[in-house]
Amino acid sequence: MSDSQKALSSGLKEITRLEDEIRDFINAGRNQTELLPKRSTWDQICSSLDVIGDTTLSISDYTSANFPATPGLQYIYTYGLLQALFLQQDAIRHLSEAFELNYTLSERLLKIRELRNSAIGHPTKQNVGKRRYYNYISRITMSKGGFTLMRSSGDDEETHFVNVDLVATVAEQVNEVQAALSLLSSKLKEADRMHKDQFNSSPLSEIFPPSTGYLFEKVSQGIHSPSYGNSSFGLSMLGLIEGMYLKFESALIERREYNDYIQYDLAEYKRGIQALKLYFVDNPKQLEEGDALIYHFYLRERHKHFEQIAREIDEEYGEA
Repeated sequence: MSDSQKALSSGLKEITRLEDEIRDFINAGRNQTELLPKRSTWDQICSSLDVIGDTTLSISDYTSANFPATPGLQYIYTYGLLQALFLQQDAIRHLSEAFELNYTLSERLLKIRELRNSAIGHPTKQNVGKRRYYNYISRITMSKGGFTLMRSSGDDEETHFVNVDLVATVAEQVNEVQAALSLLSSKLKEADRMHKDQFNSSPLSEIFPPSTGYLFEKVSQGIHSPSYGNSSFGLSMLGLIEGMYLKFESALIERREYNDYIQYDLAEYKRGIQALKLYFVDNPKQLEEGDALIYHFYLRERHKHFEQIAREIDEEYGEA
């Protein structure tokens, strides 16, 4: 493999890696929370990423496969490659637009678009400014590395011959696309880092202090020994636990980490708190002590799950 082929292969792999980075960004719960309500923006991002991935595969396979022996398939390969380059440019532009990043196609990419339009886009009647061109791919010149494009115009009796180097064309586009994706990925990483930095001074895990175990103990004591004020004290301790979870829920929403799974788990947990509160107040459902202890056991053990969630989010935000 020549140095240019190695460079091209490396560039295509880097495009795929950058595409994956951007997918990781949009698939993070906090970013999905912001992006999903904007359905057209979300669809544009997903479509653009798919097209970037698909065209990168197309270009990669073109560069590694043998060129067909028959003219018909040679045309298909040539048409396909130029169209893949064109679509990839559109995808980069639309992806940047969806993230509100100002991006303009470079002169190099515009020349590739013009080549595509001349050779396979509008070859039979191409208007460029005030001139009209008629284009022909010379069949006998077609190869994996390129072809000769013949161009004539009604305003000019002379036929022009353009030697198209597909290897250089692909290499130019890969470099440009890699640079554009790298810039976009860096912008998204910076936005994510700034979001995380807002909350590094107030970790979620601090919402659940070490004394939480004492609160659960006093709630249990209020169930076991309700006399001597233990019942009312247990209820007040349960109220403190409830307050922690309301604060935890608000903090998750503020961080945009309040996904459907956490929302479901918290709703279930709050139902358990409400059931135990009713037991302490007037016990309208006539729960037995054993039933109340089951609720208490669930709340105490399930609490560990939410502590783990808080620690994991804090660790991720701390990495910023």
